[in-house]
Amino acid sequence: MKALGKRAGLVLMRVLLGVAMLVVTAGAVSTVVGPKGLDVYLPIDRPDVPLLNNGPLLWWDTAPEIPVVPDSGFKARVAEVGAQDAGGIFGSTLFPWKDTSDGTRDAHTGLPPVEMGLSGMALFVLGTTWRDRLAYAGPVLFTQALALTVLVLLWRIVGTVASGEVFVRENARRMLAIGLIVAVGGSVAQVLRYLGWVDMIAHSAAAGVVRAAWSFSFLPLLAGAVILLLAEVFRQGVRMRADVEGLV
Repeated sequence: MKALGKRAGLVLMRVLLGVAMLVVTAGAVSTVVGPKGLDVYLPIDRPDVPLLNNGPLLWWDTAPEIPVVPDSGFKARVAEVGAQDAGGIFGSTLFPWKDTSDGTRDAHTGLPPVEMGLSGMALFVLGTTWRDRLAYAGPVLFTQALALTVLVLLWRIVGTVASGEVFVRENARRMLAIGLIVAVGGSVAQVLRYLGWVDMIAHSAAAGVVRAAWSFSFLPLLAGAVILLLAEVFRQGVRMRADVEGLV
């Protein structure tokens, strides 16, 4: 009965890990072909189609969204367009548009239009290029790849439970790799996300008016540190087991 319960628990862990892998993989596919991913052939990216309403999707459903803060030219732009509420301006006010032979463009720069959020400081980049999409979706794909790698390593660790060979050097190395991926990879992903936002704004109609808001979470570092600590405990357990076996 005890063996049956152990086997059922092992099957459950593998099922949960398998489901998690499928979810992460589906998320990666969505990032590649979804409206805010690498797919640049959506109606919203065509300058000859009205930007505010594209059938079932509106621009805020499909355009990459970047949290921003005022830059050096923000006050001058607000004074120029006569905006009253800088925190909740429509882009057509802060970033007025005009119709040209190339489609709808930003009235000040002639670049593809951008739009401020309905509330708060968020910038929507409407005329995205492949460079924009890679800058926006690349860090997301990087994070999803890290998550999938961690799940694969956990799958291999769980696979050793059936044989009873859990405390082995291979699993200690896998635990170490998981800790490094979470701590270092999670932190790098945040930096890449911010640099991508900076690059998108730098060659958009919003350059100099707003800039990407910097944010950094220490949660990956803390979580990674805990996993690395467990990996060290795991490694010591492997060493002690080897010492005991050497005495027998």
